[in-house]
Order: sequence, then structure tokens, then C-alpha cells
Amino acid sequence: MDWFWGKKKQDDPTKSLNNDLKQFLDSQTPKPYVPAQSEATRIDEPKARQTEESPPVERPLPKESLYQDGRYKDLWKTYVPQSEIEEATSNPAQRVMDAKKERKVSLSQAALENCAFEEELKRHCFTEGDAWNKVRARVTLCNKETKAFNRCFQLQAKFLQALGYRGSASSDAEVDEKIQMHADKLYHRMMDYEASVDEAKATGQPIPPLTSVFNPNRPAPTMEQLNLPPNLAQGLGTRLQEMPPHERELAARAVLEETKVSHQYADDFFAYTTTLNEGRKERQKKLVDAFGETLGKFFIPDAPEEHEIQTFDAKQLERDFWRDDPRPDK
Repeated sequence: MDWFWGKKKQDDPTKSLNNDLKQFLDSQTPKPYVPAQSEATRIDEPKARQTEESPPVERPLPKESLYQDGRYKDLWKTYVPQSEIEEATSNPAQRVMDAKKERKVSLSQAALENCAFEEELKRHCFTEGDAWNKVRARVTLCNKETKAFNRCFQLQAKFLQALGYRGSASSDAEVDEKIQMHADKLYHRMMDYEASVDEAKATGQPIPPLTSVFNPNRPAPTMEQLNLPPNLAQGLGTRLQEMPPHERELAARAVLEETKVSHQYADDFFAYTTTLNEGRKERQKKLVDAFGETLGKFFIPDAPEEHEIQTFDAKQLERDFWRDDPRPDK
């Protein structure tokens, strides 16, 4: 009565078959697929376990953190210094332009630091003193103190330029600091000479001999020795002949050194842009071949020409009598 009640589920349908037929069926039955593990995976598994088990390496706190003892270190985990961001997002030509702008700001800041005493006298004139001094300050606008401060700033800036302050994009901060201190020393030496000249005129004594601003052991250079190129002489604003004798050497050396620094920055800038212009010309050529010259040059204009040739050579910016002067970077 198996056909009426049905067979039990646990009954084996191949039980009634002979052994030879069972072996044949087993040999023909496909075996279950087991994916083979690659050798690289088997090798990497121990390394992965070691990586998971090893503790994470803690990054040292950046110098911008005020608490180097470990406080707030979780807030500095994702910090990226501004210098790294600028290096990753700006091209070399842009960095040269930024360095040139930063030089102007740094030069003005250094001149202001060297004129801190004159600036304090100016501030004291406007804010301190009795009622009479305040009235005088309102009437005269502290003309004497303001004039002294402005002249100090102008001369200090010229001394910094003449000594090569921030002369390149990769200048050393320690050397620049020495140049700043040496510029302040030369400025006060010039002020001492002016005071001695005024005293000699007041007492009827002979005027002290004029020496070099940068080397008191050497006489001041003559107008023939200075002899600036015409295009540089126009940039002075005031002719050398019209300047006080003890300021001519400073003005000439400042404009010569500033010209050398400007051309150094320009050479660095155009060295980087030359590489960029080559890629620009290749992209323009592809567009011209595809869409014609009009559309190609509309979307990618022509690259700028090379910077203009100097009307003077480097030898015209050098003066032999300055080579033996004491240098602040030694």
C-alpha cells in the first residue's frame, strides 16, 4: 500500500539499485563548486591581520598647536599646514609672484620695525603731554615728528634694498634678519654724520670729510663711479646731482640692487611659464586642426612672448668699489 500512503521522506530512492549502478551515478553527479583561494590572498592575509592588530601610529602635533603636551590632539588629526595646501594648489609661476608680493610686505615691515623709536615719538606727540602740547599737535599735526618718521622709513627701506633684503624666493630668514640689523646700523651712522655736519656749521668748524655710507674706511664714490644707466636714473625720481652728497651712494646702490632682484624674479617666473606655454601651444594646435584657426585661437589665445631683452647687461649693475664692503650675512 506504499502507493496509497506514500513513501517516507527519509527513504533512499537508490536503495533498491545495485552497487555498480550506484557507483556509476555517483561518478556522473557534478561535485559542488568551491572557489580556489589565490596565492596572493593567502600571503596577504597574515599581513592584514598584523596590520589590524598593530596600534595606529600617532602623528606628532604640528608647530601651530599651542599645547605640545598632547592636549586637543584629536582636533589636529585632520590638520593640513597652509604651506602644503598652497604647494598642492598653486603652480611654480604663481609661487614666484606670491614671493615677490611677500617681499614688498616684508621689506616695509622690516623698515617699520627699525623705525619703532621715531614712530613712538610721533605717537607720543599726538596722544601724550599737557594741554599746550595737545594744542600744538593739533595746529602743527606734529610736523617735525611725522617728517622724521617718514624720512626714517624711506631711508631704512633703501638700506634694506641696497643690502639685498629678501633677494630671492628662497632667501634665508637668518640672513635677512642680519641684513635688517645691519641696515639699522648704517642708518644711525648716517644720522650721526648729519648731526656732526650740523654741529660743524653751527660752530664754524670745517665739515667732516664724506666717507662711504657702507664702509667708513673708504671715501665716498664720485658721480662718475656711480653713473647709472639712463633708464635706471629715470626711476630715481630725483636726480643724483640734486640729492644730498651723503645720500647719493645709498640711492644708487638701492636702485641697482632692486633692479637685480626684480630681474631675478622675472627670470624665475618666465622659466616656469616657458614650460606652461609649450603645453598651451600644443592644446591650441589641436583645436586649430579640429575647428579652424579662428575658433582655436579664440578658446586658447596665443602664449605671451618672451620677456623683453634688457637694455643693459649685468656688469652695468655691478660696482667694484662695493665688493670689499662688510657684508651682514657673514
